[in-house]
Amino acid sequence: MDNYEDRLAAQVKAIVEAGETDHSIGERPLTLDELKELAISMGLNEDQWQALLVRAQKHLRLADDHLKARNYKDAISEGEQAVAINPYLVNCNAILAKAYMMMWFDDHLPETRQKAEYYAKKELVVDPRDQQAVMVLSTLNKKASVLEQDTKSRKKFIYIIAGVVVLVFLLVFFLISRNSLNAQQEKNQQETAAYKQVRDELIEAEEDVASKLDLVQVAIDQRNSMIPDLFSVVQTSPAEMTVLDSTIKDLQLQIKNAEGEARFELENSLDAKVDEAKKLVQLHAQSSAIEKLLVQIEGSENRIAFEKKNYNEAVKNYNILVKKHGDQFPEYEIKPYYNEH
Repeated sequence: MDNYEDRLAAQVKAIVEAGETDHSIGERPLTLDELKELAISMGLNEDQWQALLVRAQKHLRLADDHLKARNYKDAISEGEQAVAINPYLVNCNAILAKAYMMMWFDDHLPETRQKAEYYAKKELVVDPRDQQAVMVLSTLNKKASVLEQDTKSRKKFIYIIAGVVVLVFLLVFFLISRNSLNAQQEKNQQETAAYKQVRDELIEAEEDVASKLDLVQVAIDQRNSMIPDLFSVVQTSPAEMTVLDSTIKDLQLQIKNAEGEARFELENSLDAKVDEAKKLVQLHAQSSAIEKLLVQIEGSENRIAFEKKNYNEAVKNYNILVKKHGDQFPEYEIKPYYNEH
């Protein structure tokens, strides 16, 4: 940021702190309108406020791009700059939570995990239905459970070693060859190594599924953002188009509240309705007005198909591991595919 934007960001910090001490709103997060009202009351004008919002959105986009590219430190840097400007920017805290979680998988530092949990919970305060924040908290809990199992496994291994020592003395006492003992120790070590390898493969496969699903949702959201433009190009809407518009909006609302296979089926229904809308618009609008828009929508749909294919491949790899090792790791469950249509 330049000096001007540094000054604006400092004002926003003061505004947020003022809002946190306001007893009328202290029990809940500030809305964006309340944040704006405080900003104006503390000296910002409309242009300065809008400039800050634009800046925050830019940092948010960069943070999301870095996260997808697995540049977690850069994602955190951009995300923290975004929330420094607008602490209630939707999805920004979720991006920070996931970036910190992925870093924690590598460094296992308590403070990194705490950061991931902090931002996930903060996102759920802003948006209680944020699926990425829920996924982060769920993954953190599963990982913590796995680490606890590791501790138990190490204790069990110590007990085994202690038993082996006693067995050695007994074997020596009864003049039994040590070869069988060495073979048993090697077998135990191999089983421990195999257990850890399978567990790590399951963790990585599950995270890959979640990452691929995020990319599918991003592509779908990009396509859906163009649907209102599709209807707006028709000057006089026929009755069937009005009904179709209402149906699409209802499906989008249902999708927000659905998960798993139910969500996938609703998204397939939405795809079919969007195809109907494109055909109706072509009948009732001038081709020059919709040609570019249809090309853009088709490009988004191609990307959706590509990301769904990648997601299904990740699910296939994950489900194979679950089917092979489900008895050993019951906490991992089969995940649904996107059905081709």
